[in-house]
Amino acid sequence: MQASPGLHPLSLLHFLAIVLQLWNRRRSYLRYVISWTVCLAKRPTSPLISYALKVGAGLQVTPNATRILRTWNVSENLWRSGAEPSSLSVHRYTGKLLAHDEVFGQRMRDDYGHPFVDLHRVDLQLALYERAKGLGVKFVLGQRVEHVDFDGPSIQTGSGLILNADLIVAADGLWSRCRSDYTQSQQLPRPTGDLAYRVVLRLDQIDDPELRAWVENPTVHFWIGPGAHAVGYSLRGGQMYNIVLLVPDDIPDGVGKQAGSVTEMRALFKDWDPILTKFLDLVEDVDKWKLMHSQCHPIPSLQPVIE
Repeated sequence: MQASPGLHPLSLLHFLAIVLQLWNRRRSYLRYVISWTVCLAKRPTSPLISYALKVGAGLQVTPNATRILRTWNVSENLWRSGAEPSSLSVHRYTGKLLAHDEVFGQRMRDDYGHPFVDLHRVDLQLALYERAKGLGVKFVLGQRVEHVDFDGPSIQTGSGLILNADLIVAADGLWSRCRSDYTQSQQLPRPTGDLAYRVVLRLDQIDDPELRAWVENPTVHFWIGPGAHAVGYSLRGGQMYNIVLLVPDDIPDGVGKQAGSVTEMRALFKDWDPILTKFLDLVEDVDKWKLMHSQCHPIPSLQPVIE
């Protein structure tokens, strides 16, 4: 099996998950699998470290997903790097508690047999990457796919490399050129109308004892307010805190990400829960991301083959 991953963390996650699922269920039928992703780098650069560390660090992984990860035998280091929240709270934007589950973490285990875990995205990537390598997947970085032969199937890269396969996984994300080529139509993602400020704070950046206790004792908190909402939770065993702030989108059309103003971000949430605003006071710089979604895709009709 061979992977030619691009730089988007989710594309790599999707590919690795598919490979491990196929390996577990159909290993005797698949000789060769290629992931087709468009590499945006000008030189070979690992997507596992430099980019993933900066983008959308937090992932909330529900029990159905942690169960599957267990069946794939990913490294125990992944579980040690996670943060399992003991409770879940929903607040009015002012801080008033609207709903609270004090035993959320234990209830997840009792009801579903597996934990709800908050993970750093790069930790999950690395765990899947190492597991896939252990199963024989070869990773080729810095390749831009220029052509896909759907009948082969095979791919050709800009360097002239041609790879034949039993299956091509088009893990190139929302802006998938492969999907557009396959459906012979332009399938661009659509804006949701929201943007996200994404914040990650390290414990060593925090002096306030109350804030440190929030980080060191993993819990999940949601805040719901007028025209906006926020979520905060611990990562890496209580050594990091991840905050995502959702507000109406004001990013120009055609722009997916731009540098945000910390002053503007704080102003949008200035009358919110003092705990949240104290966290935001520690932020030194921030980016904002246009949130997109993919429209429903047509499913090609499958004609029976008569031999």
